Formats: sequence, C-alpha cells, structure tokens
Amino acid sequence: MSSAYAFEGERYVVAAEARPRAVRKDPDGSLWAEFPLTLARDTPPGRRGSVHTVLGPRPAPRPEKVPEVPEDVPGFSMKPDPMEATSVAEFIEMMRRYRRWAGDPSFRKMSLRVGTCSAAGFCEALKSDRLPTFPLLNAFVVSLGGDSDDFQRWATAWRALDGQAPGHSLLLVI
Repeated sequence: MSSAYAFEGERYVVAAEARPRAVRKDPDGSLWAEFPLTLARDTPPGRRGSVHTVLGPRPAPRPEKVPEVPEDVPGFSMKPDPMEATSVAEFIEMMRRYRRWAGDPSFRKMSLRVGTCSAAGFCEALKSDRLPTFPLLNAFVVSLGGDSDDFQRWATAWRALDGQAPGHSLLLVI
C-alpha cells in the first residue's frame, strides 16, 4: 500500500510486507483491518511505529463499459422487436433473442456492466414465466448496449403486457 497517514504531526506508511491483523466485517459489509505503520521519512527499515490504521468500506466496483453492439446491415434487421410480443411468454423469448443478438454475454458480464442487477436476477428473469420488473428490464437493455430508443420500445411493450400479467385486469381498447 502506498498511502500515507498523518498522526500527531508525523507521516506514516504501511510497513513493508505488512499483513492485516484483526480483520472484521461490519453488518453493513464494511471491511476493517489493522496494519503496522512506519515513519514515512528516512526511517531505518527495521523501525516500526506503534500506530495502526483502520480501513473503511471498500469503494463500490465501477460498472464495466458496455461494448457497442453494431447495427445490422440495412435491409437485414435481425434485432428482436419487443413490440411484436403479444404475451408474456413471447416477451421473455424476445429478451432471450435480444441477448443473443447482442453477442450472448454471460449474466455475470451483464451484471458487471450495469452494477445494479445480479447475474442471478438476469438468469431468473429469462427462466421465468412472469414479466420482469421494470428496473430489471431497464438494467437488461442497458447491459446489452441498448440506447434510449431501444429501452423506449422495451418499456412500451412491457407496459402493454403488464395489464395481461397474472393478477392484473386485461386492458381493453375500444
């Protein structure tokens, strides 16, 4: 570790080859540990200070950059259109096809790209016979490189089918 710490007017650094001691995890997930420190300025290698530092929570991992998915050649649109789905089962199948169209990334990779949905959540959504939640659908489209126009189409199809999902009354247009 190369960070310097100040204590009582002196600068300290983590001692060379120091191992953490008294490591613990708080209920909120914060990881804490103690490390022996040495004076930072011209200190003989064997001299150690008696100060310990406590590490705070780890920073949240940054989402991976979503690679750009190339569009199909004009006249050969292979991108699945969620607006064609007339049932929840067809919508879920469109989601599976959209994932394949976007290069079939692993659920773990999709999760890392957005940082808001777990790999298990994506997997369960594509195995389920129920409409995914709206936030999961948003994360799904974004994790596959979809833009705002793509999400608008998916959201519109989702809203149209939401009235047909179990527990909802059917929406009739007169």
